[in-house]
Amino acid sequence: MDSGPRKVALAHEPHYGVLDLAEGRCLDLYEFVGEGDYAELVERRRVALEHELLDGKVRYVCEKCGNAMVLRSIPANKKTENRFYLKHRFKNEDCGGTRGVSHDAICAMRYGNTKEGAAHKLYKSIIARSIATDPAFTNPEVESHWVDSDGIRWRQPDVQTECNGVRVALEVQLSTTFLHVIAQRQSFYRRNLGRLIWFFRDLDIAKFRQAEDDIFYSNNRNAFHVSQVTLERSQREGRFTMECAWHEPRLVDGAIVDVRMQDTVYFDQLQFDVSAVGAPRTYYFDYDRARAALDDQLRRQAEYDQYKAREAVDAPLRQLMESMVLGYADGLNSAASWDNVRDRFGRRGFDLPDHFFYNDGLFPILQAAYSAKEGRPVACRQAHLIQLANTLFNSYKRSLLVFSAMMRHYDRAELLLSRGNKEEWLKKVGKYHAGWLDGDPQFAPDRRYDDLLAFLFPEAADKLRMQPCELISKRRR
Repeated sequence: MDSGPRKVALAHEPHYGVLDLAEGRCLDLYEFVGEGDYAELVERRRVALEHELLDGKVRYVCEKCGNAMVLRSIPANKKTENRFYLKHRFKNEDCGGTRGVSHDAICAMRYGNTKEGAAHKLYKSIIARSIATDPAFTNPEVESHWVDSDGIRWRQPDVQTECNGVRVALEVQLSTTFLHVIAQRQSFYRRNLGRLIWFFRDLDIAKFRQAEDDIFYSNNRNAFHVSQVTLERSQREGRFTMECAWHEPRLVDGAIVDVRMQDTVYFDQLQFDVSAVGAPRTYYFDYDRARAALDDQLRRQAEYDQYKAREAVDAPLRQLMESMVLGYADGLNSAASWDNVRDRFGRRGFDLPDHFFYNDGLFPILQAAYSAKEGRPVACRQAHLIQLANTLFNSYKRSLLVFSAMMRHYDRAELLLSRGNKEEWLKKVGKYHAGWLDGDPQFAPDRRYDDLLAFLFPEAADKLRMQPCELISKRRR
């Protein structure tokens, strides 16, 4: 078969890779072969490569020894394409590729090789020339040492400079870089209080390779690129100019969706920090902050939705209890009504006493609470709040805390004192306050129904859960 989709090639000599001198990239066999059909592979890789070499154009060399590499094939059935491999153009007994070479040595070799490519050199030149246009920068240097604070270790960033007294490392990311190499560089510049900005080959986020993803996502989802176009703008405006692409989170149909954005930006618009994982970051758009705001918005919306769902169930229950209490004095069939209330509240998790009036203390508590809310005595034949207040003091002292809290919440003090003997009532207030503070058991608040009261009166829940001393303290302010 002469053409058609190509199968995955199988390296005959897996220890050999090539350095693309034009791009400054280290390629394995699969990357070198690339996409396309069989006919394209033969014409544009095998044959074209031989013609370039005959013309003295050496582009692909061994990443270890630097000699020219070619694409060869092993004898195989013509119908299979798994026969191509890379080898030296001329036999080299001294080069074994990466066979027997340590992982760290391979990383160092490949990293060093990429810095020698024409594309890498051009990129560094554009960065350095862009910096030179901006008076905010001083001491720009290309491929010079940055010595660690320990005085022993060092790094050699592609370009380094100072901006407003702070050192800045500018690294070019054109080829695949192992994650641990990226992390080592991030750690170095963080430790030495320097700023770090990475520049990419292009800003097509969807096509980023893993190394570019590692940098992009740890850099608050911002990526930068310079070109001849941005250089010319830097020269015109006297400000270091670059292209920035970033992810911007948006809410779409109740879910967060990342939208790709891009714009021309200036170095003096960038922000710098260190991430939670320890990576120094340089960014134009603060993705984390925008995402946190949307996450908070979704959280609040979810809480509101849950509240509305609860209210759809709870509001009728509150209304049921209110109708029970307010209608008690009007001769309703209290036994049957209370049985219904008990059943409905029992399903909500509240254990209510068997009887509404002849119970162990719930009735005066409910009476006190709803009377304060209504601004008049309920579940009785009394006409004024001061009358109910005296009844509670004389006969139901343990309900006085609820009465006080609810009267304060609904601001009924003036109404209470407008009917009756103000001085006499204030004396009683002093007595039950003293009883609370002294721990007098006859004034001890009945706290068994705090959860029920908080459910019935959510707007006053905080006051209903107060300790007596807190309520007294707030009253005296």
